[in-house]
Amino acid sequence: MKARLLNNRLSLGLILVLCVIAAPVSAYVPLTVSFSDGEAVIAHWRQSDFPVSVVASEGLSPDISGDADVEALRSALNTWSSVDGSTARLRYGGEGDVQAGVIDGINAIEFSTSPDLDLSGAIMQSFLLIDDEGVIREADILVNNRRYTFNTDGGNVGLDLETALLRELGHLLGLDSSPIGEMTFTGGQQRVDDDSAVMFPVPRGPTQVARSLSEDDMAAVAAIYSSGSGRGSISGRITTQSGVPVFGAHVVVFEPVDQVLVGAVTLPDGTYTVGGLPPGRYVMRVEPLKPPADASSLGGIFTTMSDLVNSSFRPAFLERYVDVVAGTEAGGVNLEVQ
Repeated sequence: MKARLLNNRLSLGLILVLCVIAAPVSAYVPLTVSFSDGEAVIAHWRQSDFPVSVVASEGLSPDISGDADVEALRSALNTWSSVDGSTARLRYGGEGDVQAGVIDGINAIEFSTSPDLDLSGAIMQSFLLIDDEGVIREADILVNNRRYTFNTDGGNVGLDLETALLRELGHLLGLDSSPIGEMTFTGGQQRVDDDSAVMFPVPRGPTQVARSLSEDDMAAVAAIYSSGSGRGSISGRITTQSGVPVFGAHVVVFEPVDQVLVGAVTLPDGTYTVGGLPPGRYVMRVEPLKPPADASSLGGIFTTMSDLVNSSFRPAFLERYVDVVAGTEAGGVNLEVQ
């Protein structure tokens, strides 16, 4: 599905994020637009833009009667707006004659039954208008209500609307897909494990309901839009034993008492930051991204620089705990891998 309008004014670019039926993949990852001279440009809204208002197309989903679809959208918006330690706020802007993928100054959620969607495998698509500094100027979501049906009761017919919207609104805030998640097989059917992050790249199927955020999801939005209190971070660098930076290493940290599992992916210079962490004592593991959890599952620089991703090193554990204190960064947590 192509955007219906591409506007090359100034240096703004239109980025398309797809939520598709795809193979499963294995921490939160912000949408990293570019990386140069050791500096990463991360997609984000300006604090002055909050609350970001989103306007839905008139009538929302034709599958749902009454106001249940509006309530599902309101609930998803509120979930992202209620994360402890995050300043991000989204609000429902009502209904209107809106189109997704059109640069018009409106953050639109369009429910479409257009025949143009017949060949699309996407449940929902996000269109982000981002400038050179990573500022999101506009964001739209296109809901494929032609190929897919939705419900609000988690039933067998269709997909749970709030679950699907919650994930796509994460993209609207600037989150990439998260490798924190697993697939299970039940009755011959492939399903996303219930403990997987909302931003796990494989959508939940029929009867699957995920209306609350995982620790990984909450850490993501709290790191990008930090309120400056309540959470901490771990940072460092992953290199080979010969000192070569490891790009694309999956760094996973785990706090066993409260079962907090959060991760990040290293940048081209081998550096990483796992932010938005609740205070606690963490263990750390580093592992390569591997099919189907490879760089192609992510966007931004992980796609444009995928040929530089190192996926051949051995998984390794940090042989000590890392203590995270609220409002501080545990820096210099480096690890060499083979």
